Amino acid sequence: MAGDGGGDYFSDLTTAPIFDDAVYCSEALDLAEGQNENTLDEQTAMSAREAGIEGPHRYLFLEADDISKAMSTLTVDSVSERRSSMSIYSRETQSTGVTSYLSRTSKDNPFFDSTSPALRSPASYRGLSAVDCSETTVERFRPDLGHKHSSSNTLPANSFLAMASPTPKPTPQKRKSGLFSMFRRDTSACPSRSHRGSHGKPSSPTLDCGHSLSKYAIRVHVQEALENTEPVAPTCCGKPLPRSVLEMVLSKEETDLVAADSFQRPVYNTQRDSGYSEQAMSCVDLPIRPKARSPPAQSFVTAPVTPCRDFAREDEETLNRALASEAFATLKNQQRAQFLRVSQFESNQRKALAAYHQWSLRKLASRFETTRANKPKQHALELERLDETQIVAEHDLRKSHDQETQNVATALKYMEAYCSGASPTCPDTPQKAVTDDDRKKLARQRMLQEKLPQKHDSAINVLRARQEKDAKLKVQKQQRELQQLAADYERDTKAEELRFAKDMVRLDSIIETRRKRLATRWDLKFEVWGRDWETQHKTTLHGRLPQEEWPQAHDHRGSIEPSSSLALYIQVTA
Repeated sequence: MAGDGGGDYFSDLTTAPIFDDAVYCSEALDLAEGQNENTLDEQTAMSAREAGIEGPHRYLFLEADDISKAMSTLTVDSVSERRSSMSIYSRETQSTGVTSYLSRTSKDNPFFDSTSPALRSPASYRGLSAVDCSETTVERFRPDLGHKHSSSNTLPANSFLAMASPTPKPTPQKRKSGLFSMFRRDTSACPSRSHRGSHGKPSSPTLDCGHSLSKYAIRVHVQEALENTEPVAPTCCGKPLPRSVLEMVLSKEETDLVAADSFQRPVYNTQRDSGYSEQAMSCVDLPIRPKARSPPAQSFVTAPVTPCRDFAREDEETLNRALASEAFATLKNQQRAQFLRVSQFESNQRKALAAYHQWSLRKLASRFETTRANKPKQHALELERLDETQIVAEHDLRKSHDQETQNVATALKYMEAYCSGASPTCPDTPQKAVTDDDRKKLARQRMLQEKLPQKHDSAINVLRARQEKDAKLKVQKQQRELQQLAADYERDTKAEELRFAKDMVRLDSIIETRRKRLATRWDLKFEVWGRDWETQHKTTLHGRLPQEEWPQAHDHRGSIEPSSSLALYIQVTA
């Protein structure tokens, strides 16, 4: 039966279909034959370009061909220079058979930070709404700064830091390499993080360098100036930001501290008790005397739920209208449906792998039981054949003994006749002289005849002893075979358990990689939708466009659909 031994039909069954990308694209992504995830990436990137998003591949995984071409342009110096901080991608081992592309969760990616819920989608790079401030506002604090409270109408300290780059420390500007030039559309040499993932709006102020800065970008410039080890004013492309631009996000007192005509900067802190002034706003305290500040610590505290002053109520209402639109609901329904389909396929993969594991264990157990049951019969047959061989050997030995006895008797008869002087065959033959040597030979022949039975008995005993020893060795060998059979079964069972564990780790890694790649496509789709909405309604969306969450594992407790190619693994355990 299929469930017992697997049968001839399932004898060549392997786990290859479970990890096959073609099966994933067909059943999970519902793609036509010949299409794969690269096709979806190109389609999504094309839609992003049509929506006016430059460099859409920043949101997507890199193609293997682009990687090889880009790596060929790297010099030895540029490779060694970036190896420690920007290893572009990490690949999985050969056991997985899947390439790990550039991940949003990787520290190598300067555009994403999955640790912050505020960066769930690319739309969050354009700003934060009051909803985001109440849910995902985080503050970086420095341990050597005191806690002071002020009721002055000042800007929140976390407004400088909430939208900071993923890395806690500013990365020093390094030499450009050919790898990243392929993704850079802006010809400006400004190294500020404010140009990564954010795009200036027509309503934003335009600087002399040509950049159009949003409020978020201005805050990033201010933060970069505060993080600098030397007192410098916020700049863009090497030019100080005008006071009018700084006053868009800072109060007058704060602008006086960070402007180009000031030689001091504020020593600010994160107020852990409240973090906000009486006007429900956090503040930057004016220092009595400046002191050296350590680099930002790797700690985060959640700010109280308080609306941000920087975003007006109409911005929140605009975002809410966009989220309540039918088009956005349709987009989320599409995402929910695909997440559900992919999650169902992942559940089917795990069920199929577990079913294959159980089938393999049952096949090993069935083979072991069958072999162990057949061994005694085989051993008895071997002992019987050995006994027959021994009987034949003893019979042949006795036959040779009889022949030897007859030969000795005949020889003795002739020797006695010769020594007696008469020939048994020719009595008329003249008698020969008998010597002493002839008499000695006759005596030896008679002695040989007397000792011949004892000699034959000894030979029989030796043969039987050898046969008995062979029988004991045969039994011991059979016992060792049974022990080795049990040891082999235990070894094969452990090997199967280890293989199953490795396959589960491999499957989890593949699922994680596929989910990340799918999430980046949806990030870009939501960004495209947000751009289209802004174009249609001639407005600007501030804040994060919420996306669907992945279904829970308990949502897929049913069996695999018979139409699935993975249903075969359930059949083998039936």
